[in-house]
This record gives sequence, structure tokens and C-alpha cells, in this order.
Amino acid sequence: MATQSLSITASGSFSLVDSEGVTVFSFSPSFTTAAEVTDSTQMHTGEILAGTSATTINTAHNNKDLIYTFVKNVDTDYVVTVQADGDDIADLAPGHCFFSPVHIDGAGDASNNLDLDAATAAQKCQYLICDGKDTGINTDD
Repeated sequence: MATQSLSITASGSFSLVDSEGVTVFSFSPSFTTAAEVTDSTQMHTGEILAGTSATTINTAHNNKDLIYTFVKNVDTDYVVTVQADGDDIADLAPGHCFFSPVHIDGAGDASNNLDLDAATAAQKCQYLICDGKDTGINTDD
């Protein structure tokens, strides 16, 4: 019998260079999922319309300690706010995207939703959610 494992790596490089070509700031984040994820390893993707009140991407089957989250505002006119556990974690202008590992239940109140909120009208967003390593931070699973 074969064993299946999943590993995803996301990386990028950001540099701030002044008018004379001198690098003022450089940052190269990289995140890799680990093989030791929860038994209910989940990875899902889709499109959703973010409404004028919080629209939920349900992550009930994901690891609340850590999910790797990618969200892109594919609409062309208004900002979309990304919220985890009721806290704003990103404002996405039209065409912008967001990637981050997220502890979805920071308050320990069994919250398991990632919310999108559009201030003016329904905005189309694409998302990818992938479980990360179970860190044991939240034991209310």
C-alpha cells in the first residue's frame, strides 16, 4: 500500500531600491507545509462572491491551528477585506492577492471560518486553503 503525502512551497522576494540603485530593504519569505498535518488533511479551492456583510469560506474541516491561505480579489472595482476570527488581516485592492499562514482560531472560541467582506458591492474572489502542521495551540478540536 502506498502512502500519499503533500508538500506545498510558496516563496517570494521583495526589494526596495532607492533612485541610485542601492538596496534599502530586502525580504524573501518562504513557507512550506509539513508532512505532519492533521488526520483530516484538507486542501480546497474555489471562487466566492464577497458580500457587503461577511461572506464565509468555511474551514470547519481544516486544522484551526494553521492553514495556508491564498485569496485573490479578481474583481476590478472595490476592495475586499480578509478576516480571520473576526480580525481584519488584509485589505485587497482590485487584482491584489494575499498569502499567509493563518491561525484561524486565535481566540480559542472554536471559530473555524475565514471571512471576506466587500464594503460596497459583491466582489469575486478566488481562494486556496491548505492545512498546515497541527501545532497543538488549540486543543478544542
